[in-house]
Amino acid sequence: MNHEQRLLSVVAALTADGATAAKYAAHLGELIDVLDPDAIGKAYAQALADGDLDAALAACAAYYRGKPDFPVEELSAKGTYDAAAADRASSGIMREVNIDWTFEGEIDFLFDPTALRGPRNHEWLWQFNRHSYWIPMARAYRKTRKEKYAVAFRTQLLKWIAQTDIPANWNGPGSAWRTIECGLRLLGSWQVAYDGFRTALDDVTLLLMIASMHRQAIHLVAHPTRGNWLMMESNGVYTFSALFPELCDAAANRATAAERLIRELNGQMLPDGMHNELSPDYQVVVYRCAANFYSLANTLGYRAEVPDRVSELIRKTAHAAVLLSTPALTQPRTNDTFTICTHLYTERTEKLLGDCPECRYITTARAEGQPPAGMTASAYLPYAGFAVMRSDWGADATYLCFDVGPLGAGHMHQDKLNINLYKGSEELIYDDGGGQYELSRAREYALSGYGHNTVLVDGMAQYRTRPLVAQEPIDAGWVTCATFDYAAATYDDTFRAEGGKELSKPATHKREVRFCKPGFFCIRDTLLSNDGAAHDYEVLFHLDTTRMRALPDYPGAMISEFARTYEVAIIPIDDAGEVAVEAVSGQTEPRFCGWYNGRNESYLHKATTLSRRVCGVKEFHFTTLLFPVRIGEALPHISHAGGSRYLVRFGGNEYHLDLAALNQ
Repeated sequence: MNHEQRLLSVVAALTADGATAAKYAAHLGELIDVLDPDAIGKAYAQALADGDLDAALAACAAYYRGKPDFPVEELSAKGTYDAAAADRASSGIMREVNIDWTFEGEIDFLFDPTALRGPRNHEWLWQFNRHSYWIPMARAYRKTRKEKYAVAFRTQLLKWIAQTDIPANWNGPGSAWRTIECGLRLLGSWQVAYDGFRTALDDVTLLLMIASMHRQAIHLVAHPTRGNWLMMESNGVYTFSALFPELCDAAANRATAAERLIRELNGQMLPDGMHNELSPDYQVVVYRCAANFYSLANTLGYRAEVPDRVSELIRKTAHAAVLLSTPALTQPRTNDTFTICTHLYTERTEKLLGDCPECRYITTARAEGQPPAGMTASAYLPYAGFAVMRSDWGADATYLCFDVGPLGAGHMHQDKLNINLYKGSEELIYDDGGGQYELSRAREYALSGYGHNTVLVDGMAQYRTRPLVAQEPIDAGWVTCATFDYAAATYDDTFRAEGGKELSKPATHKREVRFCKPGFFCIRDTLLSNDGAAHDYEVLFHLDTTRMRALPDYPGAMISEFARTYEVAIIPIDDAGEVAVEAVSGQTEPRFCGWYNGRNESYLHKATTLSRRVCGVKEFHFTTLLFPVRIGEALPHISHAGGSRYLVRFGGNEYHLDLAALNQ
């Protein structure tokens, strides 16, 4: 019996299908070829020399079962878990991108339910093949030793290896071998599953799992991509190669992965600590890749492979996240993202790098540590272009994030000059984060200027293609002091109609934001015709409610009816002119309007787009005062003091506002 026949006989107990047996045998052959016999041990080396394949595989499996538990908490099967999630996954009840599907009988890893019922979202199949559901299964088994978890995992693992191949278009729709998925499997779900189930698997299945991980690693080494994908791919290769040094190519693969990780960290992280995609979701992805790399190298004895620059970037990234943090201790939603908790940065940073008072302040929800030092609680990140205006660091702070930055290197939205407004933990004027990555009109809306707190010109929303990343600090005229914050920026790029392709530059939009501390914000929007013609101008604000009511004391003013702790009073003091005010919810024609398209915590639902529109003018100034008002407390009192000056009484304070000198 030759070598190939012996391998086929070894896997015969796993399947009666000839093609599947051949695939399993090929995997085992690849693993045997790349294992270092001296590292596995004398029994393995002797069995190979004797040609006793059964004994060799038994010795190899015994070696892997006898290895110590993974010393890195994130990869350990000893962690906490969701028992209900483990039960669902072991029964074939799956949920990806907010869409549920139950597999009756055997799981099909190449099935996409969105192809049946729409809207089509290729991410369902891709993310299903990240196998994150194996993590609660592994931890549930480790804790309870219930055989149903081990049986389900073994069945799913063998099916996945048998069913999936590296297609010609491995990063295309329908592929289980997209490189980002390979990276995520190797840096997380497969390691936890290995740690949890290695004592429960038979020899051949255990070795097939390791062989498949190696095949995924060499696929990633051979086919690097770019951006946050390359970070996850390289992190996966480094993780696997660091945890499985018995493979002859482990050191070389680890070196390749480390070089890519270091290069990409230096290239992707901006000098102010933000990731160049300007998305909290992908910022935390890249942060975790850096933290995983640093943690593994230090824990497993590879500290020399990590330059000091990596720890500097970890700390700087956490600092940027702290500066951006809302009063809810989350990150404001910018570009594609769901709601990211700031402690995802701070807790791990302090574990890895030691004492950090501002990290502990966030991690302990203000119980310990102290907020960042600074002249005020506000901050400006000049490369990301985020002006954060904050009354204080308390849980009930007033907060606004003003975006004056570029598009971002990826996952970008048409959102220059957008604002996010919070009072305490409540988001009063929102950016929803863009929804799922589906092919739908709702997704297009959430990416567009129509779905952000910006302006329209002749019914067209902003649409820019450059710049992606700021090469120099962005001058926003930033001022912060005890009594006010100020920032300003201009959108002088192109506009486009919903669903259209034609671009034009009919007007320029300048937005100034002044925070009159501690009470309210003044948003001053100046629209100026570029072509000398008269245009229609419209300013938009988005609120996650369908209930609004007018404030009769102020023409065009409205207040939300969230029925929580705070409402937001939106009071215009515009130029003289006929301004039409409209609150729209759940509209699809003539354009999409009044929808909240959340990602993973608040899905597509009706909301309100509040608009003010003036028609047929060359130049116009919209001035909007935003007041967070506690339910039951007095509304603001605003009086014109002559010229550009106003007197505002609110919250027991008196403010003198000069629209001609908002930065003074």
